Amino acid sequence: MTATAVYSLLNKKENAHEDPIYSCVWTRTIDTDDPKKSQDYLVTGGLDNLVKVWILENNRLELLHTLEGHCMAVVSVAVSPDGHIIASSSLDTTLIIWELTSGFKVHEIEMGGTDVWKVAFSPTGTQVVSGSHTGKLTVYDIVKNNIDRILDTRGKFALCVAWSRSGQYIASGSVDGAVHIFNAAQGMLVHTIQAHTQLVRSVHFSPNSKLLLTASNDGFVKVFDVASGSELRKTSFKAWVLSARYSPDGSVCVRQRLLMMMTVLMIDKHVLCVSVPVVASCARHRSRRGC
Repeated sequence: MTATAVYSLLNKKENAHEDPIYSCVWTRTIDTDDPKKSQDYLVTGGLDNLVKVWILENNRLELLHTLEGHCMAVVSVAVSPDGHIIASSSLDTTLIIWELTSGFKVHEIEMGGTDVWKVAFSPTGTQVVSGSHTGKLTVYDIVKNNIDRILDTRGKFALCVAWSRSGQYIASGSVDGAVHIFNAAQGMLVHTIQAHTQLVRSVHFSPNSKLLLTASNDGFVKVFDVASGSELRKTSFKAWVLSARYSPDGSVCVRQRLLMMMTVLMIDKHVLCVSVPVVASCARHRSRRGC
């Protein structure tokens, strides 16, 4: 399959934020009464302290909302499974819950000096989990607007988090290369895996929640069995791997960023999308490839 068969550029929005975009997520809201009224959105968070909501229609991006509330850089945005609620986290140590279509601020949760890093929704959309520099994961109840529980990895900075589609597991990746898997209901640490030799950039569960996909600065993408914690296979890209995700239905959705290379893999009948910075790859092989 050629690169042109995998993706094509639909739209490019110049100066979408005044400063670099740190996080973005694609979502769709479904109208149960009339599926034809379903709408695609893109949510972005930037170093300009803003969250922006864009409508994608007829292959064009139009700004719907500019959400102001954070006083420092937005490091993560996530959208609930039904597509109606946004969670944004910032270096100002706040987590803000927004209504996507109206732009209304639902809740603002102040962490009192503890960094709130990457965030992920529960399958029900009623809870959000976030990582922090302390290595602890915080689970928030966004309906009651309070902290539900703290999950302690007993490790270092939890850079990334994921919640399994089954709702049974929460996973995190740390700056020291460790991956932690919790039983979400019991709040119990199930596995601590020394998965990588450098920081873990992303963790993502397979659609059936039985496998965990990890990506790291050590250049490896690895697949682990969730039940046993054992490594099943690995693939090396010889460069930082910034993100790796399973396709939820076997189709491919590629998000491309400046100076970024996307690679699509097939592992265990699941389609994976892997993000690798071209700059790092060229620096590693400059003598042979003339980059």
